[in-house]
Amino acid sequence: MFKEQSIPLSSGVIAALENTHQANQTPILAIHGWLDNAASFIPLMSELPEFNWTAIDLPGHGNSYHRPEHCHYHFIDWISDLISIIKVKYNNEPVVIVGHSLGGMLATVLAGVYPELVKKLIVIDAVGLVTQSEDATDIRKALDSRVEQAKKQKTKHISLKAAVKARTYAGDIKPSSAELLVKRNISESETGFQWKTDQRLRTSSPVRLSEQQSISIIQHIKAPTLLCVAKNGYEMVKVGYKKYKTYYPNLIKKDVSGSHHCHMDEPIDTAIEIKRFIGH
Repeated sequence: MFKEQSIPLSSGVIAALENTHQANQTPILAIHGWLDNAASFIPLMSELPEFNWTAIDLPGHGNSYHRPEHCHYHFIDWISDLISIIKVKYNNEPVVIVGHSLGGMLATVLAGVYPELVKKLIVIDAVGLVTQSEDATDIRKALDSRVEQAKKQKTKHISLKAAVKARTYAGDIKPSSAELLVKRNISESETGFQWKTDQRLRTSSPVRLSEQQSISIIQHIKAPTLLCVAKNGYEMVKVGYKKYKTYYPNLIKKDVSGSHHCHMDEPIDTAIEIKRFIGH
């Protein structure tokens, strides 16, 4: 039902999952959350086969390339990757973007800074952006986290079942959903199962957008925007909605069943809202 695709960029190869594409159907570029991968969208792709889905693995995740040794994963650099993906995959034609969590924040920035590339914006359980703290000690903590992370060994598990259990425990997600993510993000060796994720993703970022930059970006979004908020999701999303809702030029907010991974655990509600929104 789903096939692997590779999108070659100048920086490296982006891995992706696609459904069977049909002529004249709406293309959707799907962007997963932090430490997730393209398999995050398998449930939605299954519910909405009438759209031409391309769900990517962000750099450092799943089967996509890792940044060079001297580099880090700054939020804004992923925007460059997305711009390149749209150029290579869609010839710079505007596309419907679906983003979950971190992917939703990335999609928001893309839509505000490059509005000509985004036809419609769909954000799942994320609103606004994580902005730069004014506390200088946070910069030190972020830089120190790089040193500490470099000392750590990659976690290994004795079995796939153990890895799924660990992923379920680490996040608010059902075991069946965790298994989808784990299978795409784990490799087996003689010594056990090991995560493919680049360990540098676990460090804190010393560089973030300011609050005023974030507001300005949101105000410059031209695409109609759908925000799906999980009824049992993170409180920070609900707080963020109250904080940022007035800055979105054209925002529709819908509450959907489930927790933070609502699009995986209980995809029907989210699928209904996406289909209705794209059809408008």
